[in-house]
Amino acid sequence: MPFLLGIIAALSCINPSYLFYSGFGLSLFGIILIGFSRFKDIDKYRFRWLGGFGISFILLALGILNVGISKLDLRPDFFAKNLKATDKITVQITEPLQVKENSVRALAKVYTIESNGYLKSASGKLILYFQKDSGKIYPSYGDLISLGAEINPLKPPVNPGEFDYCRYMASQNIYHSVFLKTNEWHITAKNKGNRFWEIIYNIRLRLKSEIEQALPGTEEKGIAEALAFGDESDIPNEIMTEYAGTGTLHILSVSGLHVAVILIALNWLFSFLTRIKYGKYIRLVIILILIWAYAFLTGFSPPIARSVIMFSLVYLGIHTGRQTNIYNSICGAAFILLLIDPLLIMQAGFQLSFIALTGIVWLQPRVSVLWNPSNKFIKSTWELAAASIAAQIITLPISILYFNQLSIYFLPANLIVIPASFVVLGAGIAFVFAQLLPIAWIHFIMGKILFVSIYGLNKIVQFINHLPGANWQGLYINWAGAGLLYIVIIFITISLIEKNKKHLIVGLVSALVFLFVRNYDIGTKTRCDEINVLAVSKQHVIVTVKDKNRLFVFSDSSFVFDKQQLKYHVFGYAWQNYIRPHDIIPIDINVVNNKVNYPFSFNKFMISFNDKKILIIGPEMNSRDILSNVNNKFDFDIVVLNGNPDIALNLLYKKYPFKHVIAAYGNDQKKTMAWETQCLENNITFTNLRTDNYFNLPIL
Repeated sequence: MPFLLGIIAALSCINPSYLFYSGFGLSLFGIILIGFSRFKDIDKYRFRWLGGFGISFILLALGILNVGISKLDLRPDFFAKNLKATDKITVQITEPLQVKENSVRALAKVYTIESNGYLKSASGKLILYFQKDSGKIYPSYGDLISLGAEINPLKPPVNPGEFDYCRYMASQNIYHSVFLKTNEWHITAKNKGNRFWEIIYNIRLRLKSEIEQALPGTEEKGIAEALAFGDESDIPNEIMTEYAGTGTLHILSVSGLHVAVILIALNWLFSFLTRIKYGKYIRLVIILILIWAYAFLTGFSPPIARSVIMFSLVYLGIHTGRQTNIYNSICGAAFILLLIDPLLIMQAGFQLSFIALTGIVWLQPRVSVLWNPSNKFIKSTWELAAASIAAQIITLPISILYFNQLSIYFLPANLIVIPASFVVLGAGIAFVFAQLLPIAWIHFIMGKILFVSIYGLNKIVQFINHLPGANWQGLYINWAGAGLLYIVIIFITISLIEKNKKHLIVGLVSALVFLFVRNYDIGTKTRCDEINVLAVSKQHVIVTVKDKNRLFVFSDSSFVFDKQQLKYHVFGYAWQNYIRPHDIIPIDINVVNNKVNYPFSFNKFMISFNDKKILIIGPEMNSRDILSNVNNKFDFDIVVLNGNPDIALNLLYKKYPFKHVIAAYGNDQKKTMAWETQCLENNITFTNLRTDNYFNLPIL
């Protein structure tokens, strides 16, 4: 716990320079306390608690210093601190390229900076986006390439409630990206990567190729890759949404379920070794080597790393005659992973993995004893249900925090999908081993079995997710709310298990506080009306009108009818304002429907809501279009300049007085500067969405 608190404190620190000072100071203080507790002339039993405090301070300091050492942007040789516009950098590809329909993406670490003919070493990581070119040979893992393009820092979300991609990548120590045109990079050296990882990636590529040949469907192929070696990049978004909606998304990530199946299979496969002298230890070594090899094959993600470390600790304890405490194993796995990479604590997968497992270990036995059926099959089903209930209860706050939804049918879904996933996983493992045999018909049969099993699993999940009221979307809590909800869950659960009235009182009081704070926040936000102008790309400018607990989204048809774009750019803002999914109303601004009773009027040029009026000037419009289509009597609160319209604001202001001008993302830089100058001359407020993020207009 002190080590964990040290990591959290360091990640929350505003001034990075304080990390090392505080870390060394706390370490020194801890050493002094330990020394004082051991001083021979004092009562050791009276002051022995000082030794515990001293160790805690050292662990706290270790957590702080570990963050300071691990964060690449704090290093003096971090490339962004020393990079000039004319410099070139050399990077090494650290993973196989991800080739998509519209892009080629890779991760790389920085090696050197070339400045004025001199090379100097540098550190850091980059996301590389290569321009698609059929005639260009792309680099592979381990290759060194020289870059001569502009490197840009990853930007935080510009719109309210939007997914924070910048923070997500920061948890992986990545802070910059670069788009590379064909002539802006070249390979300087081949095959300079780690030989071990090169072998691993070659095996993954071979397995991926075999799966692509055996499974014709994209959905089945993506899930097979996820289950076989942890690659979720080819799973379509629609399928991910289906699994998330049923509360079964966890089976698509390689985790304890997969390791347990493999461990049981290996234990049975090598059971014959126990008949020979020292065979028990030989089997132990072989199994540990194989499950660790599998962990590296899957990319050593937090869930698989946690599972492998835990199983290794427990397995070692069993085979050496030592007692194992599952909570110590969980904490030991977390400590080892955070010691290697403290930034893992920022990742939702890491948090959910350990919280879910701890909840299952603590709560599942207490739930399962509530019913003890005599039938073995019913008892096994009930124990599986108890584990699902325990996991759902303990992960409820953090699931709402990150995913804003709750699966209503999680219990029947998991009771059906988890056993079905065992079939799919078994078929996947058999398919992988079948590739080792040079017999084509076996490859064909195992491929068909794997395809049918995944196809069936998908149909089951889709059926459950499309049942009436399958999931409750649009839920919202912040970190404080999640913490308060955990207090409610833990104390009420303990009170029910131990029949303790004091714990029940604490839980109920916490629940009342949670409900009061939440209802006050709901009341405050739903009473407010406001208008937002967002620029999500060069192609799309969005105007949102919040009318109490409804949200109207105005844009072109390619945006408002794209569910993924709405989810990414708009839904987060709606959830934060407690607006339900069916109260988010997308409107194509180019299609006016006078039959619908909206609380505003609009056309392709103008939106009028309450006493506020917005003039929208499109890319192909000019002053003549405005004069011929807009009523002369209007005074506008906001003028939105979308694209590069041929507009003279000075002349427009004389005809239609306005208070605020907003230049959208796709505007020409010279025109934007001219518009800003004209606004200053007329004392008009100017907002450039390229630099000033979104625009908000509260309506009182």
